[in-house]
Amino acid sequence: MKIPRPVLVLLVVLPTIIRPEHALAQQLPLRYLGQQDGLANLSVGVLAQDQEGYLWVGTDNGLFRYNGAEFQRFGKDEGMTTTTVTAVLPDRRRRLWVGTEDGFYFHDGHRLVELLYQGQTLPIPVDSPLAAMPEGGVALISHRQLFHALVVEGQLVVRPYFPADLVQRQPLLKELGAVMAQPDGQLWLGCGASLCSSAPHGLQVWDAGAGVPADQWRNLTRAADGSLWARGKHHVIVLEPGGKRFIDRTPPGGLMRKANPATAMAEDADHRMLITTDTGVARWDAGRWHFFDGANGLKPGVLAILVDRDHGVWLGSAGRGLMHWIGYDHWENWTTAQGLPDDQVFAFLRDGAGNLRIGTRSGLAMLGAGAPRRAMPVPGYRPEQWGTMAVDLRGHLWNASYVGSLMREERRGGGVTQVAKLPMIFKLLADRQGRMWISTWDGLFVIEHPESGAAPQRPGGLPAEADLLSATTRRSCQSADGILWFLTDDTLWRLRGDRWDSYGLRAPRDPAFDMMACAADGSLWLGQGAGGLWRAHVAGSGLVKQAQQIPLLRDKAVFTIHEDRRGWLWLGTDAGLLVWNRAQWRLFGSGDGLVWNDLNARPLYEEADGSLWLPTSNGASHVTRPERLFAPHRLSASVEAVERAGVALGVRDGEALPWSADALLVTIASLHYEHRAALRFRYRLLGLERDWSSTSVPRLRYAALPPGEYRLQYAVVNLATESASPAREWRFTILPPWWRSNWFLLVCAVGALALLRGLYRYRVRGLHARNARMEEMVRARTRELELSQEALRERALRDGLTKAWNRVALLEMMEQRMQKSRRDGGTFLLCLLDLDHFKRINDTHGHLAGDAVLCELVRRLHACVRPYDLVGRYGGEEFLVLLADLNQSDGAPRLEAMRRAIEAAPFGIGDGHTLAVTASFGVAAFNPAAPAAGLELVRQADVALYRAKQRGRNRIEYAAPDHGAGALRPGEPA
Repeated sequence: MKIPRPVLVLLVVLPTIIRPEHALAQQLPLRYLGQQDGLANLSVGVLAQDQEGYLWVGTDNGLFRYNGAEFQRFGKDEGMTTTTVTAVLPDRRRRLWVGTEDGFYFHDGHRLVELLYQGQTLPIPVDSPLAAMPEGGVALISHRQLFHALVVEGQLVVRPYFPADLVQRQPLLKELGAVMAQPDGQLWLGCGASLCSSAPHGLQVWDAGAGVPADQWRNLTRAADGSLWARGKHHVIVLEPGGKRFIDRTPPGGLMRKANPATAMAEDADHRMLITTDTGVARWDAGRWHFFDGANGLKPGVLAILVDRDHGVWLGSAGRGLMHWIGYDHWENWTTAQGLPDDQVFAFLRDGAGNLRIGTRSGLAMLGAGAPRRAMPVPGYRPEQWGTMAVDLRGHLWNASYVGSLMREERRGGGVTQVAKLPMIFKLLADRQGRMWISTWDGLFVIEHPESGAAPQRPGGLPAEADLLSATTRRSCQSADGILWFLTDDTLWRLRGDRWDSYGLRAPRDPAFDMMACAADGSLWLGQGAGGLWRAHVAGSGLVKQAQQIPLLRDKAVFTIHEDRRGWLWLGTDAGLLVWNRAQWRLFGSGDGLVWNDLNARPLYEEADGSLWLPTSNGASHVTRPERLFAPHRLSASVEAVERAGVALGVRDGEALPWSADALLVTIASLHYEHRAALRFRYRLLGLERDWSSTSVPRLRYAALPPGEYRLQYAVVNLATESASPAREWRFTILPPWWRSNWFLLVCAVGALALLRGLYRYRVRGLHARNARMEEMVRARTRELELSQEALRERALRDGLTKAWNRVALLEMMEQRMQKSRRDGGTFLLCLLDLDHFKRINDTHGHLAGDAVLCELVRRLHACVRPYDLVGRYGGEEFLVLLADLNQSDGAPRLEAMRRAIEAAPFGIGDGHTLAVTASFGVAAFNPAAPAAGLELVRQADVALYRAKQRGRNRIEYAAPDHGAGALRPGEPA
């Protein structure tokens, strides 16, 4: 079927007539940051970046600081009375100034401090930027007047910028709406409906006569080329360097009509001006505006624009949060939203008319030459899976599909003809000799002369058993020296001139080689799917393959290989795009601007300008500036915050932190926003651990660190670019808890010593008390023993019946008395008495009566003698009485008293009976001058007792010294 070329051209050009040709339809790679990322309010009207690299995001409900990983909110708790942020300015001295609809603030590093003028607040209108002054401080517009906030003698002060008399002379100074300060000190202002600039002798007004239409001028920007851009509610004007009149550059199409307070402007790294419009964003480039709106996936309502220090672009929106334009201006993406028949993209080719053909799973599309707004279907082609395209030497366009349709489109007229129906076609290759090679599921075909309209044939010169004639053939290429290469699952074929050579590729169990690309030096790149990448060349010994060690390729499957005209190597994988610039590998994915990480197993397409088109399973990506992919990005990291139990701690090097059982949380910031998903933070805490750890979350947690000195070493690594920041170190000390502090240990030591001393004294007192108790016990025991011994002695020396001393005791004590008398010359009397007729008592009244008489006798004797006199039972009814220190004359009365005591009263003998008893006494005196022996003295007393018995009993007889003395009668003087 042939379609006339004029109709084809009309179909392609018609969409660009309907919409402005300067409107681009690419799908912008936008990343939306919202509440799920910590940005609590989604109405973003102000964007700024400070000297350190933090992004400051002003919203309708608070100010947020973004470090690439999380947002930190500044609101009422941080000092703001109202939270609708209207302006943010980080100045050159690392200070932050913030305007809200009800006040003006200065951030002191911890809190927002409100600044007043004469006790009054300074509200900053919406879309009224602050301006850094060259002499220091910041210029602000409040109450439609210009103020200057600066530091004077260490104090923040706010004062009017213009003298009061000048304001009175220039009423426009009471209607200010914008301010910009130049390095030379000149000010540009929005004055009422005009513009003003400060001059040496006053104020210069720029109005309609100078090309300034009446408008509310809200934004003024000096571009890198020196031109001054002014943005109002409905106009954009430019004053070129040295110009005397502004040029109107208001975008066409009525895109600045809505009552929108947003008048943002920003200049990108290529010195192109970006502005907000009613439908999205416009960019001034090469003398015209390019628009980005809903057709590009950008919703209306953009309020703020920021170009960061790494040339990334950020957009603030009304209700959709913060947007990051990933891979700004070096990635373009095209999907079904931009007119592609299907998101599964297989092939690209630029035709002779400059249109880009795109083969998809559901048909063939075309992007018109220039700046196409939308992809359009190519007429004349069925909605098949168009997987490969080629242009022959005569300029005819060949297309082939997976269902085997081989189509030729005439160079002139655009007629489309089906040439053949073959098995599934994988690759068309038009060689330099004019042949068309067709790789299919069922082997290789060739058309020797495509212009002849001949049908495809099997190539000649091949052996009959060659697998190239029947096996699946997916890849082919022609090297710089004209050699043709073809790849089957098992064999690499080379056609040099008319000679075919084959080279085995793998052992039976090895993965198949299913990708191939020709290198500029004549070698080949071979891909083995999940088996990696190989470099191959033919030597005298055959095919030499060398495996390539690529860390970034680990765990990835290679789907396509391309070496571009720079010599760079491009690998399409199932997890992104790998690029090697002969010095460094880098990995790019959807987080860097690629439309989809899963690239299709189809060739990349390189344009004449060096840009590349990439087929993926979710659209097409266009790398417009490959050199930007390797733009240097110096990585850095810093300790942003340290907190414990929700309380912020110091982050100075050498910080001393109190001990706590709560976990220590350390936040590490890397203020780089490109390739963000590939960042990994390496760290180790010397003093606790020796090995390095890695995390994608820059928040470290250490629970209950013991007291000591620590060094947190950390760095950030970009896995996609194989780059790393220098390792840094934060030193800190965990102070011991109070119970381990020096003063407490000293108190404990003193207390321990005091306790030991007290324990010692207590122990000594205890020992002393114990010794005293032991001594008392010993004494008591001794007393008991003594008493026991005394009792035993008493028992041994006493008479068992009468308890009087027994004979042994009496004789012993008498001997002691005799010795004493010999020493001191004293004397004593020894009396031996015997109861008269005692046998008669026993015989008559019984022995018990006799015992009673004996006991009563002893009692009466004791009653008559002195305590130190001795009374003892000598035997039977005989008793001895020893009267100490008495001689015969002195002792006679006492002896007589004893005799009378016996006879004076009857003795009780039991049962109420009594008995009169008498006793006879024999007395002997001890003479120390002529001492007698003990028994001799007893014998003398016994002789005297015998004499008393003879003389009638109941009487006392004394032994004469010469033993012949006669007995005395009782009562007679001795």
